[in-house]
Amino acid sequence: MFDGTALPERLLQPELLLVFVLAVALGAIALWHQRARKQSRQREQALARANDDAQRRLRSSMSDTRAMLDQGSAAILVFDRITLTLLFANRQALELFGCDSVEELSDTVLMRPDAWQPSPYSLLDFESWISQLKASGFLRREWLFSTAARQNIWMDCYISNTVFEGRPARTLSANNIHAYKMNQAADKLRNGILTGINSSAPMENLADSLCKLAEIRLQDTRCLITRYDQQRDSLTPLGKGGLAKDFREQLPVIPARYGSTSIGTAAYTRHRTLCESVVDDHRWQGYTRVVADLGLLASWSEPIVSQRDELLGVVTVFSHHPRNPDEQQLEDLASIVSLTGLAIERKQWQKAMEAAAASERFIRQLGVDLVNLPSGDEFEPKLRYLMHRIVSHYELGALALWERSGDDDSFACLATIHHNTPDTSGADNASATIQPIAANVVANMLADTAAEYITPQDAIYDRTRLGVEPKPILLTALNDEQGEDSFIGFLTVQSRYMYIAQATIDHLQVIGSMVRTVLLNRRLVRSLASDMENEQRERKKLEVELSVARSIQMSMVPGAGHFRETYRNWTIEAWLQPARAVGGDLYELIRLPSGKLLIAVGDVSDKGAPAALFMARTVSLLNYLARSLDGDLAAIARALNNELCRSNEACMFVTMIMGVLELGSGEIQWLNAGHNEPMFVDGKTSPKLWQGNPAAPFGVYEDVDYDVEIASIRPDQSITLYSDGVTEAFDREGQEFGEERLLNLGYRAFNQPEGLLGYMREQLLSFASGAPQSDDITLLTIQHHDTIHPVHRDDSKHPAKSS
Repeated sequence: MFDGTALPERLLQPELLLVFVLAVALGAIALWHQRARKQSRQREQALARANDDAQRRLRSSMSDTRAMLDQGSAAILVFDRITLTLLFANRQALELFGCDSVEELSDTVLMRPDAWQPSPYSLLDFESWISQLKASGFLRREWLFSTAARQNIWMDCYISNTVFEGRPARTLSANNIHAYKMNQAADKLRNGILTGINSSAPMENLADSLCKLAEIRLQDTRCLITRYDQQRDSLTPLGKGGLAKDFREQLPVIPARYGSTSIGTAAYTRHRTLCESVVDDHRWQGYTRVVADLGLLASWSEPIVSQRDELLGVVTVFSHHPRNPDEQQLEDLASIVSLTGLAIERKQWQKAMEAAAASERFIRQLGVDLVNLPSGDEFEPKLRYLMHRIVSHYELGALALWERSGDDDSFACLATIHHNTPDTSGADNASATIQPIAANVVANMLADTAAEYITPQDAIYDRTRLGVEPKPILLTALNDEQGEDSFIGFLTVQSRYMYIAQATIDHLQVIGSMVRTVLLNRRLVRSLASDMENEQRERKKLEVELSVARSIQMSMVPGAGHFRETYRNWTIEAWLQPARAVGGDLYELIRLPSGKLLIAVGDVSDKGAPAALFMARTVSLLNYLARSLDGDLAAIARALNNELCRSNEACMFVTMIMGVLELGSGEIQWLNAGHNEPMFVDGKTSPKLWQGNPAAPFGVYEDVDYDVEIASIRPDQSITLYSDGVTEAFDREGQEFGEERLLNLGYRAFNQPEGLLGYMREQLLSFASGAPQSDDITLLTIQHHDTIHPVHRDDSKHPAKSS
């Protein structure tokens, strides 16, 4: 039987108590672990729900952010702040750069160094600019990007630090300012072009700038300007670089006719020519390879027409895609054409002015050479040489001179010159093979005009033909003095290309009048050939007469050309040396009834005997009027001018400086009738020219009033009167003495021992030593001394004459 009182005692045993405690503890631990696992599962489930909720909110935030960035007008690019990797690009940025995804934009545009512009817009420059951004703040800069299609685009960029989708980032916000920058560049370029036109910049440079302006205004295009050559009837590319250089290598000359590209067609029709596709357009047949090699698929050609409706050239814009221009592009093209026309017309005007000046000099020198053509056997070789100069100067193809024979029944060819004639000194075989032409045939051709074109349809074309090609031939008549229908000869001229410019025809008519004179002189020489001995005797007689005439003329001026006189503290010297046996220079010193001294230096127009006769008449009238009017300069000048104008069919005249000197006070009244300005020297300052108020020379217009100037010559001052033979004296190298040398000479000559005039004369003769004297030389000096100057006179060299 179980004894209930014994159990507690058994439980109190140590071993059993320990087991019981352990069992209770293990049960408690097991219960705690079960509860802990349950709580952990609950926390994990709560965290998972929180994470899912955060991810949903993040995705929603990212979606909202991207949607918000896509709604703006600016292009947005987001870069990683550390690696500068492109994280995001909004819709506007993708469309602007021509990409479909962020990866394409990053790989093909932003992260490719060769897709960027050169410095300062390279990839390295962009990365350096972004790296300058500090932790806070922003940077701004205008930046030039390239799109996926390699087109340039200007952007106004702002960059700042931000956090994008939970990571540090940098946001680039860019506004498209390409149109503004292009307009700004176009305005600057247009202003530069206008400045270049006004300052006569080279046309090649202007053409390059005009093409650049067109390519700015008409994007994705290339521009070519071609200039029209009227003589060749063709167009040539204008410009140093760009498309002009490429085009010149492929097609240097474009005929101005229909079907010769859109350029030649526009020049021929004088109307705009649009080719949407050059490959399929018949006007580009035969030329498509030229533009295909350059990647050009459409062309828009606009002719440039001057205000006088003359074709100047063609502006052509090429597109890289087959298309026609819109209204705005046509308006921009018309603006470029107008500006190009202005540049070409200005350059043509300047060139015409320069050509006119060059032709004037050429014709003037040619006239001198024609007048100086030798007679005899040297006539025809020298004439051919001058004709060759005419052909070269005016770029002619050929030139022939026809002379009327002595019986007046026909014209014979005297000389023919082609532009490629190798030797102009030998006989011209071509002239010998040309058959004579009846005089009445030429008279009928030139009945109503002095110049006329003949073509292969005309009867005399084959006889006057100057080359193999059937080009038009210009006939220019050389009229005789007997009447309009009487010709001493005519010129036949053929262009090197097609037609001769009107300005050249005008010059050829002037040259023809000089050639007519040469032929008349040649006739005269021929007619006098049999009387050569008589002519030689007459020449010797004339030389004797000229020698006598020289002596007579020189006796009409004080001192016979060498004068020196001293009046108390005044020294007056004069020297005259004609360029020929007789001349037209004069000087005069006349004691007036009032005690004053009239002094004059003059220069008659022309040279030789006519000038000497007019000089003698002038001196005689001056002496009479000076004494009768007692030094009244204005009255003397008016009366002398009217007398010289009377019966002056030769239209000769005399320039003169005339003055009245009061030897006591040094006051001088003077006037200038178209003469060289006097030189004034005071020994203290630089010499100067007295300007005065010059009037017309004596003998040109009647009833002219001459202004009288008043001045004073104080002690140690001097005045030098001279003719233009002094300043226009030349040395052996052809250098002119000039006013500057005269002024320097006057300063140095003031205190020379040989006297003022003596020193100036020796220096002038030394300068012109070895060179022929081109004009009469006259020097007259008036020197006022501060003390009475002794008279030093060598009568053997300086015979004095008291007037």
